[in-house]
Amino acid sequence: MQPKFVAFDLETTGLNNQKDEIIEIGAVKFTVETDKTGKVVPKLLGELETFVKPNMMIPAEASAVNHIYDSDVQDAPVVGDAIKKFTEFCGQSTILIAHNANFDASFLRVAYKNNPQVVPGNPVIDSLAISKAILPEASSHKLGILANMFKRRDEIAMKIEADKMHRAVYDCLMLMEVFVALLRRRFKEKDWEMVNIMKNMEKYKGIPQFINK
Repeated sequence: MQPKFVAFDLETTGLNNQKDEIIEIGAVKFTVETDKTGKVVPKLLGELETFVKPNMMIPAEASAVNHIYDSDVQDAPVVGDAIKKFTEFCGQSTILIAHNANFDASFLRVAYKNNPQVVPGNPVIDSLAISKAILPEASSHKLGILANMFKRRDEIAMKIEADKMHRAVYDCLMLMEVFVALLRRRFKEKDWEMVNIMKNMEKYKGIPQFINK
């Protein structure tokens, strides 16, 4: 049985989870399959994208990065409703993936704490840590740079467009492709199976953390 993953990404008003707020949640659900050439590739199962209405104005420096403005979020759901959608989308049996998971998980912990509801117990894996373990020689482990590198090697299928980066679902699709590309050469087909995947990711610093702990 192949595992199901959720690659997720947040856009926020800033970097401080105690004073800044989530303004967009993106997530893509996927599994892996073997294509006709025998290569393990991601198989997209679904997408979630929602703006989130914060209790503050979006700083100009945040908008300069993620291109999200006050007008975009004025009619969006509040964070308590948005994270409920996220919980429902993830389900109970998926493995969550984030690039620099400490950042995204920390914002989600605050959001769930401030809006009491069911908190996902899914393991969260940091693809940034995996990248650093597998590619220690890389000059940068930024998601866009990794995606471009794998694209040049013909390791990922999607078209990389710089003007779409730092928007949640696009970054999630990149993360899905990069995550599979990182592990493809290290994993045999059976290593991807649900009974093996967690212990195999741990070999490459894919140590799970949890939003509810």
